[in-house]
Amino acid sequence: MKTRLKLAALFLQVLLALGGGCATSALWDNGRLDACKEPASNLNLRLYEAKADTNLLVLYDEFSERNESVRTRAYWLNENQTRVDQRLAPRFTRTNALRHLPSVPVFYEPIAAGTNWPAGLCAVVATNRQSFTLYLAKRPVGSHDLPVYNDGEGQVERIALTPVTAAADLTIVGGFLVCWYLLIRGGYPGP
Repeated sequence: MKTRLKLAALFLQVLLALGGGCATSALWDNGRLDACKEPASNLNLRLYEAKADTNLLVLYDEFSERNESVRTRAYWLNENQTRVDQRLAPRFTRTNALRHLPSVPVFYEPIAAGTNWPAGLCAVVATNRQSFTLYLAKRPVGSHDLPVYNDGEGQVERIALTPVTAAADLTIVGGFLVCWYLLIRGGYPGP
């Protein structure tokens, strides 16, 4: 009986070292499947003013961590500000929406003192290229972050892999229970 208890303790240690049958938990807790989309280092920010509803169309180049690609994105600033603040993807629109809209000057360097400011609306991009500040006649009227969000594809992969990891968990736990039962009942051939 003493040999069986030693064997059971050894088996339990091996099981815990292998993760204790927690493959599904590890799948959902691990962030390795996640990837972000964020402004590209070469931002190429363009703003267009929709005078009728005092909204801005924001165009920028977005970088995808998942496939290391860059694409141009467009969204309406006012209707998406809450989503961007919550690090969710904005509701993107087509880039051809800018056809008849006047452009807003965008500066990538702070406007120096003594420089003539544009008469209307303009924007200055932050040095980190993740946000911009709007100015109207030299006065700041608001700062806005550009979208940084999880692309959501990791969630789809997790859902697809869950049956496989659940089967692995059941196999590990079931194997442990069978061996434990055989050890307790005396049916497991000891050393």
